[in-house]
Amino acid sequence: MLVLAVNVRSGGSRATADRLVERCAEHHPDVTIFSEYRDTAAGERLRDRVRRTGLEYQAWTAGHRGNGVLIAARDRFDGIRNPFGLADDEYPDGVLLAHFERLDLFGVYLPGQDRKRPHLRCLVAAAQRYNDRGLDAACIGDFNSGRNETDIEVNVRTGRIVDEFSTADLYAQLERYWTEAWLAANPERLEYSWSLFRLDPQYEGRSGWRIDKAFVSRSLLPKVRSAEYDHAFRRERLTDHSAILVRFDV
Repeated sequence: MLVLAVNVRSGGSRATADRLVERCAEHHPDVTIFSEYRDTAAGERLRDRVRRTGLEYQAWTAGHRGNGVLIAARDRFDGIRNPFGLADDEYPDGVLLAHFERLDLFGVYLPGQDRKRPHLRCLVAAAQRYNDRGLDAACIGDFNSGRNETDIEVNVRTGRIVDEFSTADLYAQLERYWTEAWLAANPERLEYSWSLFRLDPQYEGRSGWRIDKAFVSRSLLPKVRSAEYDHAFRRERLTDHSAILVRFDV
């Protein structure tokens, strides 16, 4: 199973949405997770274009105008919106669960700053439960969080903490239970999955953040075959995020 996740940038642009979907389809994913999805006319168009690529089964955070998640797959799954039962003022559309026969897949768009603390606390608790039961699960998407020392380019370049994630403490707790797949596959590499969006194709920013991640449960970790970024999504100005691709042997 190949899972691709990409942030579509503020619900997706009419000018770039079709090409973004085509770019995703070039990888032939079995599951695609779109974060910053919005349940609008643009979101309906995105779902239609994705369905045409063979990802027939879909679930999305519906009935709202803010950023959420769309999951589309080749195989049937049960979609569970707001799986942690968060209150209306806790950004309940930040997590969408896709329950497949042999895998639970959490698609995420975690909101900025401390608004994501309830989501991370719930993910930490869920990670413990899945590990205790020996079940395969993964959480993939835009976390808007990470390690201060390695996931913020300005910190790496200066060798000191110039900027920091407000939820780095809870992110570290999640790492105690689930493994971050890209980091496990690429322990010596430094790459960044987000940078300031500029239409100028010659623009090369030096303030990147690695915030698009894939965490896997202990039982799923041996089944991870690869984890990589596709930075062409950013270089081609389709969005401000790179896509992350993880292949599982499930």
